[in-house]
Formats: sequence, C-alpha cells, structure tokens
Amino acid sequence: VTLIVEGDDATAATIQADLCTNLDIQFHDAPSGKNIPLRVRDTNSGPTTTLFWGQDVNDRIYHAGVSNLRVRTYRDGFVDLDTTSDYKKNGAKAIGNAAAEEVQFVTSVIEDELITERVLKPGDSKEIKQRARPMTERELRELEKKKSQIEEALDEKLKDLIQIKGKNGGGAVVQQAEKKAVEKEVVIEEVYASATKEEIEAIVSSIEDQKAKGNEAFTSGEYAQAILLYTMALDEAARLPDVSTVTEKLSSSVVSEPLEQLFPRHVILSNRSACFLKLGHHEKALKDGSDAEILNPAYVKGVFRKGLALHAMGRYRDAIDALAKAQKVEPKNKQIKQALQFAEVRLHQEMRKRMGT
Repeated sequence: VTLIVEGDDATAATIQADLCTNLDIQFHDAPSGKNIPLRVRDTNSGPTTTLFWGQDVNDRIYHAGVSNLRVRTYRDGFVDLDTTSDYKKNGAKAIGNAAAEEVQFVTSVIEDELITERVLKPGDSKEIKQRARPMTERELRELEKKKSQIEEALDEKLKDLIQIKGKNGGGAVVQQAEKKAVEKEVVIEEVYASATKEEIEAIVSSIEDQKAKGNEAFTSGEYAQAILLYTMALDEAARLPDVSTVTEKLSSSVVSEPLEQLFPRHVILSNRSACFLKLGHHEKALKDGSDAEILNPAYVKGVFRKGLALHAMGRYRDAIDALAKAQKVEPKNKQIKQALQFAEVRLHQEMRKRMGT
C-alpha cells in the first residue's frame, strides 16, 4: 500500500498505522500540520508552504505491528529523507498479555533525519500519564533533564531569599510572599518542561483560531456551528501539557481558587454553554457552565450561564444561588440582576402553587 501526501493543500500531521505489511508513506512537498500558508502576489496561485512535514515536533507517524514500513519526504521532486522500519527488527517483543504487534513505535524527523523510536507505556514512568502526547525514551530523558535544571534554579532562587532574623540570630527564614511567588514560577516552568515553548505557542494559536471562528458563528446565529468550533478548540486544548491538572480539577467538582492554565478553557466552556442555551440543550449548558465555574469561579459569564441553565430546567432555588454568586462578582450587571429577580419570582410562584394559594 502506498500513501502519498502531496501539495500545499495536503495536511496530515499525524498518521497511525497498525497491523499491516509493505506500507510506503511519501510526503511530496507536503506542509506540516502547523504550516501557516502564505498567499503569493499572483492571485491565480494558491497558498505557499512555509513549514514542511517533519519540521514540527507534532508531525509523526505512529505504528504498531507494521512490517516493512518505508517513509520518504520529497522536496522539489527529489528524495529529501528516507527510512525503513519493521516492528520485529525494531525489537518489539511480547510482554505479559501484550503481543509484540501491540508495541507502538513513532517515526519522526529528529535533527534532519527520519528516526524510529519506541513509544513508552504509561507504566514506564509517572511522567507518561501527564503527557497529552505519547512520549519516547529520548523525550523522557530530555524532560527529566529540564526538571533537574528547574530544581537547581529553584534552589538558587530560594538561597537568595534566606534572611537572618534579629540581632541574636533567631534562625534563617524565607519571606513567605516571595517564596510563594518563586514556587508559582517554578510550577509554571515545570509545566513548560513537558513541552517546548514553541509547541505550546503553536497549540495556543490553533485554539485561538478555532475560538475566533466559533465567536463569528455565534454572532451570526449559527449556534450549532459555533458549538462544533468551540469543541474543536477544547480538543486542541487537550493537547496542552497541563491537561492532566485540568482534568483532575474538573473531576473533583470543587469550586475554589482559579486554576492556573496555559489557556483559559473556562472562556470557551462559557461560550459553548451560551450556544447550548440558545438551542435549548439546558443540561449540556449546565455542564459547561459548571465546568467553567470550577476552573475559574471569578469568571462571571460561566457562573451566569450556569444560573440561566438551572432556571431553564426549573431548578429555581439552585438558579438563585448561582445567579447570586454571579451578582456578587459583578453587582452592577443589569442582566444578572434581572435574571436573579425573575428566578426569585418564579420560585415564589412555584411555592404558592404547591401550597395551593
């Protein structure tokens, strides 16, 4: 089987191949999944490729149980990079209940060469579970090196914060406010350690693009299309290295302090909640509004839309609680004030109806 990816408009950043033989994959001047096309002055010409397949870290071919795999990249009609791979020759072996055909490998461009590496399993390291993308042993070593450098930098920073208390000594102390600031900075650095800054910026750029398109669709009244675009933005956000922290926070269902994120997912969740409300999908609107509140209770739009969803479901007492929280954040917001008053009226009407008066 031959798979050819060719031309400026062809994009296949990631390919997964399983249990096949004699697979030939060719990239002919094919753009990377992160390519930003540029239009040339000739209006009859299409977009031009600025980043070719293999030039971004997310351009990868995952394969398991594949015999006689060949991967080639072409530039201007000539072979640029060429490699072959075979799961047995790569050392795949049956381990426990897992057959050799289940061992996964990845072929990608590393330092201008096509290289095939074994993908680590979640049990190989606790770091693997925290990654949005499968990791190789080389990447794990790089990650551990970065974390070691961060820890050393933290030690140096904390040394500078140590002061002697009082004339008589009294012991060395660290100023708590400054220490917390350093620790926060280190947490952010540790998140970045699991991915390059360029990787994160590329993902964030893609999220922003989908979000902007979703906003345009919402403004045009195309709510179903907006939901699709916001969902695509959230799917992109799931590729960020802080995804495990976000998932853990949402699973806890605890509303506390705003969660530090590499991208404010609560904004997209709140926007999608508004779309669900417009289409009458109140339970989905409630879920997105609640998740937005969990991630950032100070983001009033998420709490407000949670309250509107509860009101639409006839849960007026819960709606009043949510809308009161939103009003506390923005006491001068007329929309929130009106919604809260309406919910109180409906609750009063419902109570009178139950009492038969």
